[in-house]
Amino acid sequence: MVSKIILVGMMGAGKTTIGKLLSNKLDYDFIDLDKTIEEKSGVKINTIFEIEGESGFRERELQVLNDSILKDKVIISTGGGIVTNEKSRTQLIKHNALIIYLKANHQTLCNRLKNDNSRPMLNVDNKEQVIERILEEREPYYQDLADMEVDTSQMKSIDVIKFIIEKMDAK
Repeated sequence: MVSKIILVGMMGAGKTTIGKLLSNKLDYDFIDLDKTIEEKSGVKINTIFEIEGESGFRERELQVLNDSILKDKVIISTGGGIVTNEKSRTQLIKHNALIIYLKANHQTLCNRLKNDNSRPMLNVDNKEQVIERILEEREPYYQDLADMEVDTSQMKSIDVIKFIIEKMDAK
């Protein structure tokens, strides 16, 4: 059985929800990198973006990833933009983890994120355009890193968990 599972994908694809459910099912620890960054820094991610910019946030994200990825029996939910940092991408692939790309189509992401003001990159008037641009930019990275892809657009969370476990058992 795999001892490390890393969830990558766009904001709104379901990484935190699926990560928590999967960790309960497999009896693994669950680490949400964004939440860990907030706990360690004592401030919200929006505040980090305002003060340090995206590059400062990505450095913090890399540090938390480096600590988290050393654990066994762990499921790590990454931030959607972790793949934009080359050092983070290197860390993701070097630790013999199962990397699962949770994907969702543009319309599903827009529907899930339309009322979400907690994400710094979506604090804009044209959320749909920003989501489309970000998805276009990041999807090649997600696909390149992934050992498994799961489209969460039309699936219930419990069905996503079943699908992942079936695929893991088949390997």
